[in-house]
Amino acid sequence: MAVDNLASALGSPGKFQIILYLMLCCNTFFVSWNHLGMAFMGAKTKHHCKLENSSNIDDFVPLVKKGGRTEWDGCNLYVNASTKEKESCQNGWTYYFKGHEETIISEWDLVCDNAYKASLATTIYFCGVMVGGLVFGTLSDKFGRRPVLLFCLYSPCILGLLLFLIRDYVAFVILRFILGLVLQGLQAAFYITIVELFALKYRSKVGTVQVLFWAVGVMLLALISFIIQDWKYIQLFITLTTLLQIGLLWFLPESFRWLAARKRFNKAEAVVTRIVKFNDLEFPRDIFDDMAEKNKSEEKTATSKKYTIIDLFRFRVLRKRSVILAWIWFSTSVGYYGISLNISSLAGNKYLNFFIGGLLELMAYILTVFVAERFGRRTPLCTYLMMGSIMNIAAGVLSEKADSDALQNLTTALAIIGKVGFAGSFSVLFIYTSELFPTEIRNVGLGACASWARFGGVIAPQILLLGKKSRKSVPFIIFGCFAFIASLSSLLLFETLKKKLADTIHEAEQDFDVNEACAELNVALTNNPSGKTDDHSLLPKNGNKQ
Repeated sequence: MAVDNLASALGSPGKFQIILYLMLCCNTFFVSWNHLGMAFMGAKTKHHCKLENSSNIDDFVPLVKKGGRTEWDGCNLYVNASTKEKESCQNGWTYYFKGHEETIISEWDLVCDNAYKASLATTIYFCGVMVGGLVFGTLSDKFGRRPVLLFCLYSPCILGLLLFLIRDYVAFVILRFILGLVLQGLQAAFYITIVELFALKYRSKVGTVQVLFWAVGVMLLALISFIIQDWKYIQLFITLTTLLQIGLLWFLPESFRWLAARKRFNKAEAVVTRIVKFNDLEFPRDIFDDMAEKNKSEEKTATSKKYTIIDLFRFRVLRKRSVILAWIWFSTSVGYYGISLNISSLAGNKYLNFFIGGLLELMAYILTVFVAERFGRRTPLCTYLMMGSIMNIAAGVLSEKADSDALQNLTTALAIIGKVGFAGSFSVLFIYTSELFPTEIRNVGLGACASWARFGGVIAPQILLLGKKSRKSVPFIIFGCFAFIASLSSLLLFETLKKKLADTIHEAEQDFDVNEACAELNVALTNNPSGKTDDHSLLPKNGNKQ
């Protein structure tokens, strides 16, 4: 609380905090571009077996029906047009693009027997993302927010150049793994910096506004990919643009909260002096000295336990919330990334579809700001997930019967709306998860849940590959079923709107017992409205006769 009082004394918020906040939020663009870039760099690429120039395509390339649409059989050709005898492609493939498009599919012939390599590349990238959150979260706690953030911000430039210059699939996968690792480090570092920059009363607002930058990033990615089209230059652009943040080298200070926690009060004082000078405020000497004194005394009397992920399952209330939230985060992530990466397989213009999806995401995020304050967290979360579930299942069923342009476009619309449901779920989950875990284990709980979201990104490309190997409807049905279970599970969670948040696990356990007692009492009164009974079984287990 002493450090939070200091944060409040530095502006409400001040010019320094607002400028730095906007600069840090712009890093969301780079993260979203690289996380979702494979939607265009690895987009579905029309192809067929390579033929001699004089060959007639209609005579030698078989036609197959997929999801109501007739397409070329990209992996076989007729040996003899009259007998219809087939053989696999022997001389490579011919690819068809509009404009000057190029993808990694055409670059390394990732089709037919090698089609799994495109999905594998995306899965490995998200493995890097999953590891990066753990590695750089630890490093930022040890070495500070500033050096980790700057390293993770500018290292993608080097990785982007290497990806542009080295034309080898294995090297591409390895470099993308490292890119995912550092970009997740960037996301973790700048999000922590934002949280520590502001006083407690502003955190929910700045967290919500930061999500808006993700939606804008999605729309910008569609525009960038439409203009550039060649995957090599798209990858180069979305990594080199981190150099536009060169101003952070001079403007970004170390977190004064981190410095105070490390007992580096001289450096913390220098940072605070710089902030108040920029904001035209006086140095809050009394508040700063009080913060330093309390931090020193806490060091002498510190007996607080350091909690780990294991502790999330040692306590009844945390175990229940952790399991439910883990599934919700995983299901939301699988659905969101699954649909985003599959956008090129849907009917219509993939660039326009992606842009519209981003625009609808933006509207969902803005809506959440008002809905979450009016209806709480649980109801909007359940509604968003149910919307994602219904839309995806409907899209899956329709995709098997979409034999006309109108039905195919409707399938696309349903899938995009389903993605918006998952995006809205994400916008609620960040604040809701933070409120459900007690203060002393909040970072551990949020980090564990975010790891399940990264795992969802790992699994999503493989579910899409399963759909290519079986039926087009399979991924939609899986996404929808996952979301349906998550939606119902969310109803088992505790509503946090306008409720006092627990600071300790003991307080959370007490609240849990009280809620169970109230639920049992409601059942008892429903069965016996008069409330008069000698049967103590109707009384709540954790309550009393009164």
